[in-house]
Amino acid sequence: MPKSPRQVTIAQVAEYAGVSQASVSRVLNRNQTVDPTIAAKVRDAVEKLNYSPSQTARNLVSGRSNTVALVVPDLENPMFQGVLKGLSREAARDGYRVLVADTAERVADEEEIAIEARSRCDALVLVSPRMPGDRLEALIARSGPAVVVNRPVASDPAAELSVDYEHAARTLAEHLASLGHTRIAYLAGPPQAFADRLRRRGLAEVAGRYPGLEILDLAAGSQVEDGYHAADALLASGATAALAFNDLVALGLLARLRELGVDVPGEISVAGVDDIPLARFSAPALTTMSVPRVEIGAQAWRRLRDAMAGAPATHPLSYRPILEVRQSTGPAPEASGWLSPGRPVLRIGDGIVARYDEGTTIDSVLSPRPFLHPVTTLAGVRVTDSHPTDHLHHFGIGLALPDVNGTSYWGGRTYVHDIGSIMLENQGRQRRDEITIDGEVLTERLTWLDERGEAQLSEVRTLRGRPVRAGGGDAWALGWRSLLTANFGALAFGSPATNGREGAGYGGLFWRFPRWDATVLTRDGVGEDAAHGSRSPWLAVVDVGRAVTVLLVQPADGEVMPWFARVAEYLGVGPAVAWDAVRTLPEGGRLALGIDAVLVDRAITDAAELEAIAGVAGLAGVAGLAEVAGLAGAPDEAASPTAAQSPTAAPDPRA
Repeated sequence: MPKSPRQVTIAQVAEYAGVSQASVSRVLNRNQTVDPTIAAKVRDAVEKLNYSPSQTARNLVSGRSNTVALVVPDLENPMFQGVLKGLSREAARDGYRVLVADTAERVADEEEIAIEARSRCDALVLVSPRMPGDRLEALIARSGPAVVVNRPVASDPAAELSVDYEHAARTLAEHLASLGHTRIAYLAGPPQAFADRLRRRGLAEVAGRYPGLEILDLAAGSQVEDGYHAADALLASGATAALAFNDLVALGLLARLRELGVDVPGEISVAGVDDIPLARFSAPALTTMSVPRVEIGAQAWRRLRDAMAGAPATHPLSYRPILEVRQSTGPAPEASGWLSPGRPVLRIGDGIVARYDEGTTIDSVLSPRPFLHPVTTLAGVRVTDSHPTDHLHHFGIGLALPDVNGTSYWGGRTYVHDIGSIMLENQGRQRRDEITIDGEVLTERLTWLDERGEAQLSEVRTLRGRPVRAGGGDAWALGWRSLLTANFGALAFGSPATNGREGAGYGGLFWRFPRWDATVLTRDGVGEDAAHGSRSPWLAVVDVGRAVTVLLVQPADGEVMPWFARVAEYLGVGPAVAWDAVRTLPEGGRLALGIDAVLVDRAITDAAELEAIAGVAGLAGVAGLAEVAGLAGAPDEAASPTAAQSPTAAPDPRA
């Protein structure tokens, strides 16, 4: 075999150029004092000889390796891989590379591995080190500059980057408790892991605040296999929910439960921590606490870079994880009523019959607002539609007003007198300020903000759901009460009808149904023509093919408003606030809105029977308008009053 050509040396470059080696070195290091003629000779020699400077030699001269060491307890863990990605990417931008050392959870070898890695590099990053605290402090003292992720450093707090895992465990436990779980198992992490101690603190705090909540401790670990092998102990414990040390443990647990035929979350809810990439692709998708893995790695490099430059950070930095609720957690088997204030669901009998969405992901031009969807009968027939292609601004069941002092809380295009339907930048949004749950009652406080972000009105909203007997069988009733208060100035409510479009007086509590071949009935008759504008106290939507009846009843203690009813173009109904005239409220005035619905798994077309069921709705225990007014208390003081404007525009339902 021919020998590989030897690398050209700096001496050969100097000989070819006819200059000294010192001159070559100065040129290569971009010394501006070198004579231009000499510099040209050196560059010519470098090119002709294809000379490449030795990085090792440069390191010897500079005293630097341009590498940093990353030491992790388990490189297979995607959490640590994310930190590596962020660290490597940021370091590369500054001309540095990363050397990785995996201790494989061998606590006895961790310190030696870290020291050896540091001897080859310029700085050190330790992620979740397992060694005792005194050994960690000694290591940092002799091996700096260093950054430590997820361990406190008493001697140098500025070297600390952490994740608030105490908050993570507390948030997950509260989420599970809000779903009705009273016996939760914690699948513990490695005993030597500081992050495990933080999780235990959070769980202990929640247990102290929730009477009757029991949190069990089950041995597990930090790897997929640990969760897989913990499944039998979990099932034997009688827990209805499991909170795993991390996502890997949770994924292993899910795999074993699936093999055993255990329904998740029907029988057991499962949650993890870290939100690794596979979490949202598991079956079912995993509820977890999202941690900014890549950002932590990037921040570790920035702190190392500053420390190596003689300007170390002056304070520790902690990241707070964010709850990601997915399909692996659900109500406890025995729970009923409204559950989980973060993402409320209504459970009646054995199933979820309604979900309440905060609406924060709705596009601004569609007037973001909270809404109910999907809503189903007890038999599971869906009776709402959301974001349909025909009207993107229709969202299940919600309170949508097309014109409040000229601001649209309906979404989409706006109908302007003598002009028609056009797109204006006048869409407001409903902001949730507070939400509480007490069994079958959900109470929410909202502020309605105009297109400039200024408060226009406040609302107290109450939703109640409960089982009833109606139509000869089991059904359930939904009650919605809203009290709007003009505590930021006088208000005028309009609609396209008040701006010249006849028959388009929609706005208020609006129920968007799926595209059914349905019939609508009122006291005034059958069909859209009879229902549209009717002041019947009730309206029924009946689909014979699906064997479903949804009966909507206006509260007996309130004003009966005209029904807006569309059937042919799309299926959507609701009492209209401004049917054919502008409705005004003085500053401090109130407007009470409400509806009771009974959802029956049978097609009912007999008017007398519907009248009888309407009485059931009134007796279903749903709050009256006066009760909601009592919940609201006295009107709030106007924080930022705005002058009332004449209503000039309202959205077009065809938009």
